[in-house]
Amino acid sequence: MSIRSRKGACVLLCATLAWGVTAVSVAEETLFVKGAVWTADASRPRAQAVLVRDGRIAYVGTSEEASKQAGDGARVLDLRGRMLLPGFVESHSHPAVAGLLNSKLQVIGTRTVADVQAALKTYADAHPNEKALFGFGFPSALNTAVNAAGVKGPYRKDLDAVVSDRPVVLIALDAHSAWVNSKALAVAGITRDTPDPLPGVHYYQRDGNGNPTGWMVEGNAFWPLVPLFGIGSEKDFRTALSAVLPSYSAMGITTVFDAGIPGGDTMLRNALKALAGMERDGTLPLRYRASVYLNSPKVKGADMVQSITGMRRDFASDFIDVHTAKIPNDGTIEGETAAVLEPYAAGGSGAVLLSGEPFVRLLAALRKADLDAHVHAIGDRTLRETLDAVAAARDAVPESDSRVTVAHVMLAHPDDLRRMRALDVMVQTTPHWAHDLSGTLELYSSLLDPERGANVMLLQDLWDASPVVAFGADYPATGLPFPQTSPLYGIEIGHTRRKPGAAEGAPLPPTGQRLSLTDLLKGYTVNGARQLRLEEKVGVIAPGRQADLVVLERDLFREPPHGIHTVRVDLTMVAGRTVFKRDGAGL
Repeated sequence: MSIRSRKGACVLLCATLAWGVTAVSVAEETLFVKGAVWTADASRPRAQAVLVRDGRIAYVGTSEEASKQAGDGARVLDLRGRMLLPGFVESHSHPAVAGLLNSKLQVIGTRTVADVQAALKTYADAHPNEKALFGFGFPSALNTAVNAAGVKGPYRKDLDAVVSDRPVVLIALDAHSAWVNSKALAVAGITRDTPDPLPGVHYYQRDGNGNPTGWMVEGNAFWPLVPLFGIGSEKDFRTALSAVLPSYSAMGITTVFDAGIPGGDTMLRNALKALAGMERDGTLPLRYRASVYLNSPKVKGADMVQSITGMRRDFASDFIDVHTAKIPNDGTIEGETAAVLEPYAAGGSGAVLLSGEPFVRLLAALRKADLDAHVHAIGDRTLRETLDAVAAARDAVPESDSRVTVAHVMLAHPDDLRRMRALDVMVQTTPHWAHDLSGTLELYSSLLDPERGANVMLLQDLWDASPVVAFGADYPATGLPFPQTSPLYGIEIGHTRRKPGAAEGAPLPPTGQRLSLTDLLKGYTVNGARQLRLEEKVGVIAPGRQADLVVLERDLFREPPHGIHTVRVDLTMVAGRTVFKRDGAGL
């Protein structure tokens, strides 16, 4: 997960109900005519009509010719100038974790310890039979506040004062820290003698006597504990995914990459079992690509390969696959845990989870097995060390179909940008962050320095440097209300570097980093498909490809840039099956 810690995220089920998600059965033939078709196909970027037959694209071209090729029983959809394009590929998100977090205690929007305590009491009183209380969304500002008891960060006794007889585990809105009570520490067996998972990087905050305070920093300190409290069962994930995935469909997303379910293989297996059940029932509305999360720097490459191949053997299907190791290699700028080449203003330069020879060995093992790596790299030092490891692994294993993607890349040194294409390293990032979101510019300028703080999210430089740049929202760590994580918001922000709807005003510097509309659409379609090894199936509207399509109510190329986020999704189709149709769309 990545970096945003802002109030206002939305409960997923509410978003689903607001959109009016509808599932519609498949038709043998669907004919889209009189539309503004953008294909993402360089040989034919524009067309009027598309014919879908048996779940695949049968024809792309003029409305007249498409009508001739369609059978008598074809379902005809007159687009009346609407835009038809390949289904969006969400290249970095956490739908399973997001659904799980949002199905439990919500402390989103709280500002103070007292706010969290009040929300916890209300939830605990309403759920007396829950053996452990699990929640999400307290603000990262509490991480750096000095507690009244004299300890840094949130304190276990503040939760004990509300609930002391059941474990309480609260995940911060940025998903990079957690706050637990004394009962949770006791059940997990964490005491003053328990070593930190990775001292100084993934650790348990302690008081002056060395006792854990209940504040846990970075994922390897707290995610492995979650299953201990009975959270993350197959039933939990079935409930969570059934609530959240229809909302992805309502955004026009037809493929999602789950960039990690921390907590170990058991939680991932439970999520995959839930997904497989949905596929059997015909309720899985999109293609799901999962990853195996690296929970410890001590994991050997052979063990990671075995875990991925075992998941693939047990769960791979037309709509589900596991082909990637997720490596959460640094933290966040906000938490000053992203690894940077020049120290933060307050001192310290963060740290990487995996570096040097162990990192090379892991990547080499993945290369031998033709498996992929997805590396969380916020800081410029993390990017450099990743590229160094990729180069060494390529030397060790020259022939491989393995693909490496660096995710987020908020800071990048020009020297390292020049290396990316030669190393064939792909980039995944989040255009939603390319504007001054809740004072981002001021915050980064204070944590780093004014020059570096004004040189984040260099989208154009990344586009020019990497052979493939793909986009995704990193929900729920985006820090935005769920509907605003839509690709259409990302497209507008990446195109304007302004807040959604802002027609004027200074864009986030550097202003030359705004991307073209065409490139942003490629990043959400054909490039996302390439990242996920789906380039032969989806991402382009061309004969023979799977009919993963989205209809927008207006043509984005005719829309004012500041109005892109207001364009609604009218219909979403996966393999010829309509999985979402907007109420009142008239299709």
